[in-house]
This record gives sequence, structure tokens and C-alpha cells, in this order.
Amino acid sequence: MNTSTMPTELLQQAASQLQAGRLNETANTCQKILEDHPGQPDALHMLAMAAATSQRFDEAEQLFLETIKHAPKRPDILVNFGNFLRNLGRLSEAQVRMRKAVKVAPEFSAGWYNLGMLLHASFEMKEAASCARKALKLEPTHAAAWELLASAEQKQGNADAAIQACRDGLVQIPDSPRLTYAIAQLLRQECEFSESVTAYQAALEQGYRNPELYANMGESLEELGEMDRAVACLDSGLTQFPDSANLHRTRAHLAFSSGAEGDPLVSLREATRAYPDNPQLWYTLARLLDRLDRKDESAQVIADARAAGTPDAPELAMQEALCRNYQGKPDEATALFEKMVAAYPNHVDGRLTYAGHLLAHGDPKDAEQHCATVIDEQPFNQLAWCYAGTAWELMGDERAQWLMDYERMVRPVVVPPPAGHSTTESFFEEVQAALEELHHTQARPIEQSVRGGTQTNGFLFRLKHPLLATVEQQIRLAIKTALADLPQERDHPFWSRKIADPRGDGFQFSGAWSVRLLSEGFHTNHIHTEGWISSALYVALPDEVKAGDDTSGHIQFGVPMTELELDLPAKRVVKPEVGTLVLFPSYMWHGTIPFQSEQPRMTIAFDLIPQL
Repeated sequence: MNTSTMPTELLQQAASQLQAGRLNETANTCQKILEDHPGQPDALHMLAMAAATSQRFDEAEQLFLETIKHAPKRPDILVNFGNFLRNLGRLSEAQVRMRKAVKVAPEFSAGWYNLGMLLHASFEMKEAASCARKALKLEPTHAAAWELLASAEQKQGNADAAIQACRDGLVQIPDSPRLTYAIAQLLRQECEFSESVTAYQAALEQGYRNPELYANMGESLEELGEMDRAVACLDSGLTQFPDSANLHRTRAHLAFSSGAEGDPLVSLREATRAYPDNPQLWYTLARLLDRLDRKDESAQVIADARAAGTPDAPELAMQEALCRNYQGKPDEATALFEKMVAAYPNHVDGRLTYAGHLLAHGDPKDAEQHCATVIDEQPFNQLAWCYAGTAWELMGDERAQWLMDYERMVRPVVVPPPAGHSTTESFFEEVQAALEELHHTQARPIEQSVRGGTQTNGFLFRLKHPLLATVEQQIRLAIKTALADLPQERDHPFWSRKIADPRGDGFQFSGAWSVRLLSEGFHTNHIHTEGWISSALYVALPDEVKAGDDTSGHIQFGVPMTELELDLPAKRVVKPEVGTLVLFPSYMWHGTIPFQSEQPRMTIAFDLIPQL
């Protein structure tokens, strides 16, 4: 083909149209080129990109393959095809195309960067870091590649190397707001809260502004105990992003948990009036009112949203159905849930919320079918398994016992004191003293199960306190003991997830926190959606719980959350003891029975997932 006759002007026009998102015009221009120059790779490439952007995936794939037939060694085409396959979840196929791109053009920095991003998405962090370094050797001012390197190091547990990667990047790209923000995030994760605030502020001064920065900076200030500065930071963010539902939610949480005077939802309510077309604002307000047991107000918010002509969204539709149920109109709620599932069949939270509604209103069979639909797509969805198990119990199905074996699955195990501590009691007295300093807030988190107490923020074991590191070490020893004889049963959502890991323990933490309950405090019955195994480690107990003859302050299993209004009894109740760790499936209903005492009940809780 004689490239000198190529219509350069038309190609440039098509590229401009594609960049501007004028996809139909792009396609028309490319077709004109192909009429005179069949197989012209740039035109085919842009047609493929336009089809992919329009979500015509089959057509896009065929166009990419046709393009590669005419230009098999073009690295940019191979990379874009790889990214297309990655977006479809076909990671192994995407990797083939990316690796070919860097093989045919090892000097193409974008090839190494995109291969690194793909490997990062595939949890191959060591090689992802290697690709980032190769990209940076070719293009030292590639800010995103520095971010990739930092993230890959951080995911491997090399926090210092991750921070250094950002600092090295700033040497090449001084005042890069992206890298400054990345350092702030890493410092926050390393609990260097004062330094992280300084870095967030520097990113702001460099022009980096988004709602997440203000939310994260506010939470760093909260960790420092500087509540007034934290609120001021969030308010500053809301001045610039008044329609950010997440920023409003963060501010409401902080205002409520800090015990600030007034209604924590005032600014969020004002935002719904200012931005009536934003369904996430209305949903966030209605949900938080619901969680604060202000259900009549929640229902009114949904009615106001509908009256304002707010565009529909699955979350809004879900909350509307819940509100009808709260108002004593279960049949109307059912009709709304049916409409929601039909309109948003892939919205998992909505489908499972409907399943809970069906359980509450005597239809466990249909509830189980909705759970099965979710499990087909998400085989380890903890709430789906929980609701399925509850449905089986209501139907008298023997699978309930298969799923919820309370005797074998609820596993108390002693956490041994470390060397240097003669007794369990003396060790955990020190742990309690350390944890007391971390409970900065004055009230419970709005959207958690705690009632009559407080909960620490963030991943507990990230905090740089030597005693917490020791606690984590002793917990790991206890977990290994408890998991040693854990059965392995194929196709079981709990037993099947145990893995043999000669390099480690076979598990990792997906979250950890401390809860401090006061008199009359308890946990509502709930499950943990982000875990495989969940826990309660008893750090301090009131004398009344230790010596009592009743079940006050005990942990109970098998009682569904109050909202389901199901009269199902506890299947197992475990008396807490200082130094005892109780492990159980994350999908199993559990809660705390209230107690009365002048002394607090303090625990460490965490979720585990199989080692990645």
C-alpha cells in the first residue's frame, strides 16, 4: 500500500472526532477512508475504538482483529486491544496482546505501563513493578507510571519503597499534584497522619482537587483527634463539591460520631434541595435517616425526591420500597421491589434487599431464588449465603444445617500471652489501655452494628503501636491453631475456601477494629459482607459479665437482624472470656446481648479472607 497517498487530513479529522466523543462522525469519516483505502489500519483502529466506546463489543473485537491483520506489529493497536480485552474481564487474552506489544516495540513506554497495569489488576505485583520501572526508564516524567510503581510496592507490603517511588517521581516531575496526593495516601495508610495532612495540603496548593482528597484529609485529622479542623476541611470540600454524596456522607458520620450539637444531616438535606436531579444525594440522606431510626423522615425524603422529578436510580428505588414497608404497606413494597429488579436486574444490593423483604413476609422460596441468582455470579457473596441459609431454615430444608453448622463452625480459641507476660489478664490489661487511647469518638458509627458504644476508624493493625503489633502476632498464632483442623469440602462456601499455603498462614486480614461498649450496649444482629471468617477477641469484660449466671454480654449466633422480624431462636450462645478469640463464618448471623455495668466491654474484631 502506498502510504504517501493516505488521506492525512481525514485521518486527523477522525482522530479529533474520536477524542471529542463524536462517535458517529468518527465512523463516517473512517468509512470514507476505507472506501478508497481498504484495510487502512488507522481507520480500522479508530472504528474499533469507537465501537468499543459505544459498547458494541462483538463488532469492536472483530474490528481489532481486522486491524491487527493489516498491522500486526503496531504496539499502540496491540495495547488498545489488550485494554479492550481487560475491560471485558478477559485478562489472560489481554496479557497475550500486551506482551506482544512490548516484544515488538520494547522502546514503547506505554506498552510497559499498560502491561504493568494489567499485571497489577491480576495481582502480579512483582512483575507489575518491573514493568513500571521499564516504562520509567524510557519516560522518566510518566507520572502515572510512578504511581503504578508505588502501588505495586505498597501491595507487596513495601510501604517505604512505595513512598520512595513517589518521592523519586517528584524529583523528575516537581510539584506533580498526582504524586503528592499519592504520597499523602500512603502516609495516611502508614498512620503518619500529621505528615499525610501536610501532603494533602500541598496537593491542594498544586491544584489537585477532588472530593476524595477532602474526605481523606478530614479522616486523617479525625485520627489526630482534631475534630474541629476535620469538620472545617470537609466543609471546605463541600464548598467546592456541594453535590458530592460521599463527601456529605463523610461529614455526617464525623459530626454524629464526634457528638457535635445539631442535626448531622443539615448540609446533606440542603444539598438535595440545591441539586434535586442528583439521586445519590437523596438516597444518601434517606439511608442515613433510616440508620438513625428516623424512618418517617426517610420516607418523606423519598417522597420529596419523587415530587422533585429526581431521575431514578437502583438505590433510590430500593430505598423507596423499604420505606413503603416501614409505613406498613408490604404489598406496595413488594410491587416496587419487583419493578426495581426488572429495571436493574444486575444490581446485587437491590436484589438481596428484596430477598430480605421476602423472608420477612413469608416467602422464603422466592427469597432463596434471588439469592441463587446472586450466588451464580458471586459465589462468595456473604449476604446471599446468609439469606439463603435463613430461607432454608424457614423451609425446613436440610441445607440449612449444611451451611450453618454452629457447633463446628463457631470456634473459640485462646490467644496466648506473649513472652514476658506471665498471665493472660496482665497482657490484655495493657492492650485495653492502648485501645482506650484510640477511641476518639463520642458516639457509634451511623452505619455499623454498634449500639451504646464506640468503634475505632480504619484498619486497626496498621497503627504503629508496638503493643498492637504484638497483639496481631498472637492473634495469628491463635488463628493458625483454629484453622489447622478446618475441614475442606469442595463446593461449600465456607469449608472450601481454606487453602494450603506453605509460604504463609493461608489467610489475610480484610479489616480490623476495636469496639468499646458501655452499659446497655450491644451489637445488633448482623453479618460481615467483606469477610470469610469473622471474629471477636475479648480484651476487657465487666465483672457482671464474667461472674453473671445469665447471658448478658454474651455473643449469640443464628438470630436474624431485627428488621426481618423473624422469630428464630439463637442456635448457639458463647460466654466471653478475656483472651478468648471466637471465630465464625462471616455469613453467620451474630450479635451481642445487652449488659449492665459501670465497666466497659472491649473487643478487637477482624475479618479474614483466604491469602491472595
